[in-house]
Amino acid sequence: MPTTTTTTTTTLAAGMGMATKPNGKKKGGKKDKKKSTSPPYDVSAALIKNEKLYEELMAESTKALMNDDDNLYGDIDLTTEYIIAARAKPDNGSSPSSTFVGASDWVPVAQLCIVRSISQDDNKDDDHESVMESTLTAAVSYFCREINYLGCLSAPSAFKSLPRNNVEYGIEPIESFMKHVYEDVIEGKNKNSGSSNGSSSSSSTSNGMSKAQAREILELDAGVTDAALIKSAYKKQSFKYHPDRISEEDRETLSERFYEIKQAYETLNSGVRSKDANGSQQSWYASLGGRDRNGFLGPISLLSMDKAGALCNKAFKSAVVGIDPDLTMAFVARNQSAARL
Repeated sequence: MPTTTTTTTTTLAAGMGMATKPNGKKKGGKKDKKKSTSPPYDVSAALIKNEKLYEELMAESTKALMNDDDNLYGDIDLTTEYIIAARAKPDNGSSPSSTFVGASDWVPVAQLCIVRSISQDDNKDDDHESVMESTLTAAVSYFCREINYLGCLSAPSAFKSLPRNNVEYGIEPIESFMKHVYEDVIEGKNKNSGSSNGSSSSSSTSNGMSKAQAREILELDAGVTDAALIKSAYKKQSFKYHPDRISEEDRETLSERFYEIKQAYETLNSGVRSKDANGSQQSWYASLGGRDRNGFLGPISLLSMDKAGALCNKAFKSAVVGIDPDLTMAFVARNQSAARL
């Protein structure tokens, strides 16, 4: 389960608060213009403050829930936690280069807390979904420096060499992440949902099947990566070995073959983004949970820092912290593994 971690990195203090004062006048009687320099943004110090604020917001939320004097008529503050994921931004619709393969698909890197007044949703000009989308967009935009920094701390191999302007972000409620992502990928609880025989290993995509083995099962040529060819081969093989199309006497022996075909298709489509028939990017991470998972928002179009800051400081309270680095690296490793031919 995601846990917040304490940032202990050294503060980047070099050059902070340094400004040069002009020494008199130049020849010709023109005065030097004063050079004003602002200190660089101290991300590590900001994260320490965020951790403290996060704890305070959650403590206030717990206290409010335990308060017997419910405020039935006034504004009610609602506290919600979210998981923020990051990935490398594709260039012109193509997949990221092999240098950034660890971030080729979404990787959870941070945890966000938002406290907002329920009365904000009472605005007749906005529905609940649009209000929440604008709120989450503002929060992610405002904390994008901290989020990127947390990604570099948890998974330096994936994010440290990736320029910050080449990173995009997604977000979803922590309950959705736990149900559709964490329990599926980390705990493996949802691996067999929909299996007719309840096999524990046949539908798993993480039991070591290589892409070469997957292509062999689907009767594909070595090195094939075209999504249309893979999908066509999968449909052909799954139709041939579907349990409903084979005799009762052969069903027991051939049913395993059907699940191997399904696993092969999932192996070739997991981890790394591919294109669908319309040319848009598909994501294995975003596909987890299927239609039941409708709370994931991404990629987010970031706002300017001024606009995001105005919304964050006026409309709601928020704080961001890191998550367990082992959780982050589990998704980085999966992306790297899925990219290997």
